[in-house]
Amino acid sequence: MAAVHIRNVAKRFDSVVVMHDIDLDVADGEFIVLVGASGCGKSTLLRMIAGLEPITEGEISIGGRRVNELEPRERDVAMVFQSYALYPHLDVRENMSFSLRLRKRPAADIVRQVDETASTLALGALLERLPRALSGGQRQRVAMGRAIVRHPQVFLFDEPLSNLDAKLRVAMRTEIRALHQRLHATSIYVTHDQVEAMTMADRMVVMNAGRIEQIGRPLDVYDAPATLYVAQFIGSPTINVARGSVTNGAGAPRLLADAGFEVALPRVPLAPGQRVAAAFRPEDVRLGGPDGQEARVSVVETLGPETYVYLDLAGASICARVDRSERMAPGDRVRVQVAPASVHVFDDAGRRLPLAIP
Repeated sequence: MAAVHIRNVAKRFDSVVVMHDIDLDVADGEFIVLVGASGCGKSTLLRMIAGLEPITEGEISIGGRRVNELEPRERDVAMVFQSYALYPHLDVRENMSFSLRLRKRPAADIVRQVDETASTLALGALLERLPRALSGGQRQRVAMGRAIVRHPQVFLFDEPLSNLDAKLRVAMRTEIRALHQRLHATSIYVTHDQVEAMTMADRMVVMNAGRIEQIGRPLDVYDAPATLYVAQFIGSPTINVARGSVTNGAGAPRLLADAGFEVALPRVPLAPGQRVAAAFRPEDVRLGGPDGQEARVSVVETLGPETYVYLDLAGASICARVDRSERMAPGDRVRVQVAPASVHVFDDAGRRLPLAIP
């Protein structure tokens, strides 16, 4: 396996810039997830690493070797596509061995490597089947096996689970993560699903409009989003956001939201009248207590282990996560409060404001 280094990479289509000065280091054996909304550039970046898309500026190196001018087959990477990309007229064994046969590997080595990989992926009983006789999850395992059997330096995954149903996606992402832990393979994985990113990544790279917004371990990104975009993209249900002006009520900074309610703010450098956005997760909303502001329950979503309650607070919609034992119904009146330490504050440009030094 090998490390991947991306330096000042940019991509333009004619006069349209779709990738802006990307810098990223992927350590040997690391599982990196590129996550972002459709059109943010994550698949384009993956294709540039693979050599399927030329870069306009910058440098990409794999295993210490510059690969800008190398053809895809010379980069020693393997890619797993969303569409599986299996040869329909070849059975599973032939699909998995195709690249080895192109390289004219000895027949005995090909059989051994395919059998070993098939055993790892629980495909041994399917080796004689054609792709049309396989389920979606089985086809995806075959596509992964075709990549693994080559023993490449880097694995590239381009939204490989997008075509699967919800239950199978959960099972397959667990399989992919377990497979990575066995192989210790350098892997770069693209998805628009932030749940996949949170559960699979060693580090996640949140992208937006051709730029990297934040790089970090999943829980670090969740707990300390660098920008308002990251805060809103990572987390389900999405984070609550209130925009308004800063006021100093009773000596403590507060946000007077445009909707009319107030949010107590943590100790960050703020000036009275400054426009900011205050964001807080559903799990940080507390219901009850004499100091809360009154809100009306509008929607209740019961999900088994937990319940999400959507509240009308002065005309704004606020989501709270509550224990399943709470019994609430639309129209109920409750009091809402959020601890200042749970609030993230962002300036007008969407940048996170750091806590003030005591």
